[in-house]
Amino acid sequence: MTIRTRIALVSATAVAVAVVLISVFTFVGARRQIMSPIDESLLVRAEIVETLRPQALFAVFGIERIDDRRDRIVPPAVGDFDASYYQVIFGGGVVVNAGAEDLVLPGPSPDDLDPTEPTLRSEWVDGVHLRIATTVRNDGDVVLQIGRTLTEADTAMARLAVLLLVAGVVGVALAGGLGLLVAKQAVKPIDTLAATVGSIAENQSLSERVNVLGDDEVAALSREFNSLLDEVESAKQEQARLVRDAGHELRTPLTALRTNLEVLQRHEVGTAERAEILSAAHGEVEELALLVAEVVDLASDRYEEEAVGPVALDDVAAAVIDRVEKRMGRDVALTSDGSVVEGKRNALERALSNVIQNADKFSPTDGEISVVISEGTVTVSDEGSGFDTQDLPYVFERFYRSDTARSEPGSGLGLSIVKQIIDDHHGEVFARNGPNGGGEVGFVLAGPS
Repeated sequence: MTIRTRIALVSATAVAVAVVLISVFTFVGARRQIMSPIDESLLVRAEIVETLRPQALFAVFGIERIDDRRDRIVPPAVGDFDASYYQVIFGGGVVVNAGAEDLVLPGPSPDDLDPTEPTLRSEWVDGVHLRIATTVRNDGDVVLQIGRTLTEADTAMARLAVLLLVAGVVGVALAGGLGLLVAKQAVKPIDTLAATVGSIAENQSLSERVNVLGDDEVAALSREFNSLLDEVESAKQEQARLVRDAGHELRTPLTALRTNLEVLQRHEVGTAERAEILSAAHGEVEELALLVAEVVDLASDRYEEEAVGPVALDDVAAAVIDRVEKRMGRDVALTSDGSVVEGKRNALERALSNVIQNADKFSPTDGEISVVISEGTVTVSDEGSGFDTQDLPYVFERFYRSDTARSEPGSGLGLSIVKQIIDDHHGEVFARNGPNGGGEVGFVLAGPS
């Protein structure tokens, strides 16, 4: 079901409910207005008759005689009373004025025999709808019933019911039609957005943007989609840049490896020179393998599926330092305040390992490497020559290596991987020269929420 149809149905349903409620209240109110003067006339007549003595009561009804059984008072065929029908009960005897239709009123129900005030009820008698007022006199010895037809009132109410029904049906149909028109206008921006998104998807034109009009929900959705396009376009540009940079960096070891292989294939070389060439080729292969591994790590976040949770930084540092000391044979000092952060343990171990390896690369053999953890901040210090001022802004960029680092092994991706991991943790990285010389590289993470 389309949004247009849903809006039209909701509109029609809301109008239908409103029409039903309004019709019910209108019908009840109109019936009350119609019945009110009828009831008032009956009650006024009952009140007047109630004050009459029995003899006067007889005169009111035009009573002429009592039949031989002395239990039935017979009125004339047509009385001068303004109600259509009446009935008087004297201790079991009945006086009936049936008017022109000879219609006999039903006897009173127990609820009608209220000596304090007249009662009213509506009842069908021989196909005639009547409104009957009943009043009691002399402690129940005399019961007077006055009836009046509701034919005109019922006719008026039937016409009103038909009118309300027709108006309701027309109103609901009109609401449905208007709902479709309103829905068409309401979803027009959505159609425009869908068309633009479809065009972007079909043409792969990530530079295209959705026009944002107004400040409604569709405009907000358009802005969010434009933000998503910005992120996707930026990611694609970064991906293209990574491929270009990786291709450039791969070219050097591949060229050197090809050159060494061609020398071995085309020339006769001595054993010592051959061993030297093979050693150089082996070194190029090792560097190539390291570069490929780091490019893969950088291009695909292999820690994405790892669960996020509280991580004790001193545990992370202890595990990394243990591996580094065994592999590099270098002692690393650790000072920690027991900081706990929210993150992925394996990813943080990789980040800290890269920072320590970077420090090892530029620190003298007998120099000290220290790791200090304080309030979520991890700082790795070395005793090397530090950073050149012009290099500091580019330390964490991919494949960047300073002039002094070009002779060192490595791909220039280690610290960029650190930055990517810390960015994923919504933290910050930093690189600076230490107060006593050497470099300081590290990152800052937030504590658990």
